[in-house]
Amino acid sequence: MAVAAPGPWVLGNRLRADGVIVASVPVRSCWLVQYGPQPLWRQTIRAARFAMPDPGYRRLRRWLEELDPDVVHVNCLPHLRGAAAADDLGLPVVWHVREILPPGRRRRWFADRLRTHADRVVAVSEAVAEWLREEGLGDLVEVVHNGVDPPSDAVDRQAARRLFGLPSGGEVIGLFSQLVEHKGAVDFVRAAHRAAVDNPELGFLIAGHGPVGFRGRLHREIAAGSAAARIRLVPPQDKIWELLAAVDAVTLTTLWPDPLPRVVMEAMSYGLPVVSYNGGGVPEMVTDGETGLLVEPGDVDGLARGMSKLAADKSLRQRCGDAGRRRARRLFSVERHVDRMEAVLESTAE
Repeated sequence: MAVAAPGPWVLGNRLRADGVIVASVPVRSCWLVQYGPQPLWRQTIRAARFAMPDPGYRRLRRWLEELDPDVVHVNCLPHLRGAAAADDLGLPVVWHVREILPPGRRRRWFADRLRTHADRVVAVSEAVAEWLREEGLGDLVEVVHNGVDPPSDAVDRQAARRLFGLPSGGEVIGLFSQLVEHKGAVDFVRAAHRAAVDNPELGFLIAGHGPVGFRGRLHREIAAGSAAARIRLVPPQDKIWELLAAVDAVTLTTLWPDPLPRVVMEAMSYGLPVVSYNGGGVPEMVTDGETGLLVEPGDVDGLARGMSKLAADKSLRQRCGDAGRRRARRLFSVERHVDRMEAVLESTAE
């Protein structure tokens, strides 16, 4: 097995230690895959940069030619150069798509690239597969959900709460996400203020990274409501499990369709209920009323009611958490993911 990355990679050393060949090939990526609208100047600059001659492409093509793999796995839409280089050499390509694109010219352009270079397309959710099928790629598409491994050892709840400056008692609702506009952290804070009115002991924990300007806005939103003293905003953590150990339920407030949010999968595998905006791949994960609660994107009042409902009912949290753990074990285990991906790769290589 060999992996080429366009630059320094967090998994590089770990893979090398396991005997995997890891090469750094600085080929350009095409980062025009954000769901929401992008300023024309940004699209123009990115498109122009991608269209310029790319020495990295030639290096990547030579590397693939020397390696002569049985199949090439291209991870995510932006890595167009890798797919093109493999296809140019006549190598079978499995293209893993983890993005949802809205209808329009940009989506059609990416669909044409997939149609030209991919022998198989793996979608991480039915929500991703839907737009691919709408673009006429249904014959190539296979849905393979991601998987997570729950922690092998239990994380101490009280130690986790002390770590994040939370009280030892009472319920806590968590949001663990990028802190950017479309991830909906402002909606979470506003819902927290409303839920706190009827739940004087309810606390909230936010963890994530984002631009300084947005974090400043989030601090102002926190300070402006009744739950200000009960909302903790902490930096992103290397391990999610300490965050999950500290809370009683997890929220997801993404305003755009989220392909298959990992934090939901992790919360379910940990046995926590989820209250989430209903979009993207979330309903493939969360069964409303069974493993958590779903509300429409942007419905802050509904989100607050969901928070209050879970906070007030320990038996409901327990039932949803247990059902979520069973569902995660059945559908979102690492073993299941690996088996499905091995089957796709092997059949494409034949």
